[in-house]
Amino acid sequence: MPDTKSGKLSIHTENIFPIIKKWLYSEHDIFLRELISNAVDAMSKRKAIQPELKEEELKIEVKINKKKKTLQIIDYGIGMTASEIKKYINQIAFSGAEDFIEKYKDKQSSIIGHFGLGFYSSFMVAKKVTIDSLSFKKGSKPAFWECEGEAEYKSELGKRKEIGTTVTVHFNKENEEYLEDSKVRDLIEKYSTFLPFPIFLNKEKEAINQKEALWNRKPKDVKEEEYKEFYKKLFHDYEDPLFWIHLNVDFPFNLKGILYFPKIKNQLDLNQGKVKLFCNNVFVADGLKDFIPEFLLLLKGGIDIPEIPLNVSRSFLQHDKQVKKISQYIIKKIADSLKDIFKEDRKKYEGFWEDIHHFIKYGMLTDEKFSESMKDHIIFKSTQDDYITIKEYQERNKTKDKPQKIFYASSEDTQVTYLNLMKEQGVEVIFANALIDSHLFQHLEMKNHDVTFVRIDSEINENLIDKDKTEIVDASNRTVSERIKEIFDRTLNDKIEASFHKDDYAKFIKKFPEAINTLAPFVRTEKDFTYFKPYDIPANIREKLGKEAYSEILSKLYLTTTTEVKYLKADKIPAMVVFNEFMRRFQEMNYLSQGKDSDMLKNHTIVVNPENDTVKKILQFDANGKTEEVELLVNYIHELALLEQKQFSGKELQSFIEKTNKILGMVT
Repeated sequence: MPDTKSGKLSIHTENIFPIIKKWLYSEHDIFLRELISNAVDAMSKRKAIQPELKEEELKIEVKINKKKKTLQIIDYGIGMTASEIKKYINQIAFSGAEDFIEKYKDKQSSIIGHFGLGFYSSFMVAKKVTIDSLSFKKGSKPAFWECEGEAEYKSELGKRKEIGTTVTVHFNKENEEYLEDSKVRDLIEKYSTFLPFPIFLNKEKEAINQKEALWNRKPKDVKEEEYKEFYKKLFHDYEDPLFWIHLNVDFPFNLKGILYFPKIKNQLDLNQGKVKLFCNNVFVADGLKDFIPEFLLLLKGGIDIPEIPLNVSRSFLQHDKQVKKISQYIIKKIADSLKDIFKEDRKKYEGFWEDIHHFIKYGMLTDEKFSESMKDHIIFKSTQDDYITIKEYQERNKTKDKPQKIFYASSEDTQVTYLNLMKEQGVEVIFANALIDSHLFQHLEMKNHDVTFVRIDSEINENLIDKDKTEIVDASNRTVSERIKEIFDRTLNDKIEASFHKDDYAKFIKKFPEAINTLAPFVRTEKDFTYFKPYDIPANIREKLGKEAYSEILSKLYLTTTTEVKYLKADKIPAMVVFNEFMRRFQEMNYLSQGKDSDMLKNHTIVVNPENDTVKKILQFDANGKTEEVELLVNYIHELALLEQKQFSGKELQSFIEKTNKILGMVT
């Protein structure tokens, strides 16, 4: 029988806190990362001591035994003697890496962790853990150690015949999921894929890990195809990235990495990208909201920072000054790279703009320094069939207006009527087809008071109006515009009432004293308010009241759909619907943040063109008392104009089709 010893683990109050810090892992999966990292440490040490060793002699084997419910991590590193196990395992305060680094300072960058600490993460999943180790030192005997997760342990002569260490984890019942090959393979790929020695699972002949992280090489030594291949393997993506930025810094901090720009199409999904954080090639975390600005999460890539602890905490990332400097460096590096492409190869920049504009815009909205850096490098496609910056638009479309209006449309396929009118009058329009653009325009207007962004359906541009047209007054002493406004207002609004608060009404009567008697038959009072239905007032009473007084009553109308009459240069257009720029932007911002539409665009303005033949026909029908035909055509024109602004519901579309069929019946 071998000589068996037993004892208690040496844990002192002065060293308990480093242990706790190391052990507050949120995921049990990390035990495998720690054990494999320890194995790599051991082999890195042996390679440093015995450089003559062949590459194939240094490997890690991971073996699963479902029957025994065990997982083994087998390495061929320097191994340990019984006294070293006592020092590094039993006396948890010490760390093998510290002593080794002191002796081999020039090799310290390859030493990942502290064996005596990370090893104990295995007890998160195990009911028992054993070590069987044979030291590289001459004359050493194999040493065996066993512990069942309590302070007691036992040690005896081991059975290991080759130099190295075997750690065997006996899983408790709650963690038998780690006996599945697929689970273990995934964890090795996730945490240990870039470790420098091959890792084999069970009896497989091919190593699971890639061994080399491309960012460890100098950019000048990496070919384009290698960058692409590395990206596809790391992120299991079949598409090539657009371009990439290779980070390689030694001072004032140590950082290496590659950030890839994938195609970011018409959605803003922060889960789409993935930036992985590594420490000496060991995976630490992803979804790094506390480490890098949120907009960088749209990218994919890896960043390796040796100074980051393997069990990095959120509070560390949020408050560490070095981390903040690193974050600022990454932002500057990305902005500088984008600007360099813009200056050196504008066509290339324009070529991938549609795939990355979400990233740049979101970055500008969420990071002040990035915004300042990129403000002159955002571009928009224009009706002149090229891409232009804001400054270039201002140069090409000089006006005396302050702030200068920059006209935009959602796309070439929407607001087509408005777009054609603008083109015919030589007004340049840019295209803004992303929901985030509303936020961006607001942001740019705040930073630059010389410009304001106006969607082409937010107002009727002065260039589209025929200012030489004069109003025609009919027999009732009303202008054509007044008649059209009344017809459309009455037809498109359910309730048409002008309301005066008692104070306002007192001022109105003081200004027009005869109105009190003239309007008496048409007044309705309720509490502190006086109400009129102005369109129910006969023509002769209106004339007696006077235009000024009647206009003031009309100004007190609250209408869901407001009618304006303007002589457009294109007489083929009967009417156009315009939405208030601010209200529409607010709705789009609301949709982007909450993911649902509001009904803010219910209130809008319809601009009716009196030169249009259909509008003239409506006036004739109205004069002849053909109410049904008037209502049909007015509602149809309104819906036709709305159709260009929004997607109809099934009910709305059905109503529109019914009106279309009735109108077709009128002309047959």
